[in-house]
Amino acid sequence: MATIDPNVPIRPWLQRWSVDDLAHADTWLANMSCRSFAGEEFLVHVGDRSDTLFLLESGLVRLFYTTPDGKERNKAFYRAGQVTGPVSAAITASAAPFSIQCLEPTQAICFRYADLQRAAEHNAQIARLYRDMLAEAFIRNEQREAILLTCNAEQRYQWLLQHEPDLPERVAQLHVASYLGVDAVSLSRIKRKLRG
Repeated sequence: MATIDPNVPIRPWLQRWSVDDLAHADTWLANMSCRSFAGEEFLVHVGDRSDTLFLLESGLVRLFYTTPDGKERNKAFYRAGQVTGPVSAAITASAAPFSIQCLEPTQAICFRYADLQRAAEHNAQIARLYRDMLAEAFIRNEQREAILLTCNAEQRYQWLLQHEPDLPERVAQLHVASYLGVDAVSLSRIKRKLRG
């Protein structure tokens, strides 16, 4: 039976994910660690070769791309209870295509994608967890892509208020604007119109 480091609070998450069979999970669990990150600290820099995933216990992080001229474009925000990391880079053994930066002090359970994948190969419950994590990321990306490609700026902001209502309070306006694909001035105009 796999043992869990008592300093890594993974048990509530395993229960939430309905994982009670820990056969073949020894390496995955043994290599987990808890880390604290300061606000503005980076979990991943673009170009890093890392297959570490982060189960966020608290805090808020942003995933962002950097254009050749140095502009940052926000891809997503992740909060407590969500798993993030450079999954595509881990799957393809390539460099991370984006950076992940804390916007608040953040606590995370860190584990290697490869360890999770190996455990999933031999354990049906962990395989389901693995599949669900990838499906959630795929669905999230597809929904965001649809909003960016089919909605105008005002509709995108209204979608944000409906689906991620905490962001305007927790995140600087420039980050919200970047996430919506508009500039800060346009976002201010949209907010004034909706208030008016």
